Formats: sequence, structure tokens, C-alpha cells
Amino acid sequence: MAEEDTGNAIRVLGDLSTFGTIPDRTQQGFLNFLFLGRLMKHPLGFASNEAFQFDGVPLIDNEDLYFDGNSEGAIFGGALMAIAQDFTRGVLGEAGMNYSMLLHRSVDFDEYKLVFEPAYPDPYDQLVSMSLMQMLWDRGETDGYAQHITSDPYPDTPKHTILLLGAVGDHQVSEFALQVEARTIGARGHVPYVADDRQRGDAYGWGIDPIASYPWDGSAYFLFDTGSPLAPLENLPPREGHDPHDDTPNIPAAQELKDAFWHPDGQVIDVCSGAPCTGEPHA
Repeated sequence: MAEEDTGNAIRVLGDLSTFGTIPDRTQQGFLNFLFLGRLMKHPLGFASNEAFQFDGVPLIDNEDLYFDGNSEGAIFGGALMAIAQDFTRGVLGEAGMNYSMLLHRSVDFDEYKLVFEPAYPDPYDQLVSMSLMQMLWDRGETDGYAQHITSDPYPDTPKHTILLLGAVGDHQVSEFALQVEARTIGARGHVPYVADDRQRGDAYGWGIDPIASYPWDGSAYFLFDTGSPLAPLENLPPREGHDPHDDTPNIPAAQELKDAFWHPDGQVIDVCSGAPCTGEPHA
């Protein structure tokens, strides 16, 4: 999406009959990224232009191409990976899917509720409308594409390998939505997800098979804990303490994990030494 979409998103929340314009724009965004990838990888793309050369030598190594999406770039990035033909390995950080689940669990929805709730004050109407919106949203976000990312690919499209990264207590993108994505694409999880005193039964790994041994060649799900208060299990966003949303990309172990993954024969390695993955909060 682009900054110019903000105004339309606000208008849509005041009149949900116009919601179809939202997935229309995200589909255009997917197409834009596919062309961007082709320009980066094709020898007649950016590498052939003088602006991307030094003394006539291309500055872009177009042998391999990878995707790195964070936050909204990861939420939509799952759909992008499902349809990508020029890149097959992607990292989705602070990701999740199914916006109808994400919105009420995100503090970012607060400002949009200022428009949505006056237009639809009945909580029942809000609940039903979210479900109806999702039926259209599926064609413009990962929820509608996830079954084709790592298996059952679209025609003439390769299978993809995904590294999912999340943060315990994320205020903006619920780690529970990330777990839905991990289960759906068949990613294996790094265990233990959190320390014993940070566990809530099966809240972090229900339905996700653990990584049996390292190095791991398939898709994987890692959760990083920087000490923020645990997210409520209710349909509410975390609000207390530090927001760990931007912590994970800045944790050295997460960077090492991504670096090992981004190779044609890349693998998922145990950067947490058999323990829960932790890190320092990002200032």
C-alpha cells in the first residue's frame, strides 16, 4: 500500500460497501513488487542501466533474489511469496494473516476506530462486517494465498520456503496471527518458544510441529522475547510496557538466522542454542 491509500482506508471504514477498493490496491502492490523483482534479477533490468553500474560493471548481483518483509510488508508479503516466480525464499518479520483477526488485536487500529465505530456503533454489526470484509480481503492479503506458498503452488510457480519471525507481546501485529500463518503453511517451530515463566499452556505452539533437528531445510517459525508484558488471550491489543514490534530485526541472533537462510542452499540454524530466543529491546 502507499501513503495515498490512507485517506481511502478512512473513507472505506465509514462506508464498508466500498471495501473492494482496498484489496484492489494491494493486488496492484503485489504486481509492482513482482516487476521490481524481475528488474533486479533480469540481466536487461537495473543491471543494464548506467545508473546501477560503476565503470561499466553492474553493481547489482542478480544471480539470486530474496524477499525481506516486516510488519505490513510481512503481512502482505506472504501473499507476494505465493505468487513470486523470481524468488523462492523470504523472511516475514512481525507477520500475521487474517486482518479480521489482526485489527482488534492491534493498537494501530485505534485511530481507524474513530471512524469505524461511529459509522457502525452496534458491536454485532462490527463483528459481522469484519467477517464480510475478510471475504473480499482474502484476494488481497496472505489469508487467501497461504495454502499455495510452501505446497500446492499456483501453475508455473515454484514452491517457496519461508522464515517467520515474531515478538512476544507485539502491540501492533499479534503473534497469535503469526501462529495461524505458521500452522497454515506447515512451518516448523523453534522450541521452547518462551521460558517456562512466560508460557501460557499451548498458546505459542498449538498445532505447530517443532523443528526436529538443526540445520533445518524447510520453512520455520521463531518467536523472540524481549521481556514485554504478555499479550492478552482476549480479543484485545497489548498496551502495557515496551512495544517489541521493532525489536526482532535488530536482534543479532535474528540477523544471523536470516543471513544463514538467504542462500540458494540456505538453512535454518539454531541461533538460540536450544533455548528460548531472547533479545534486548530496541530503543
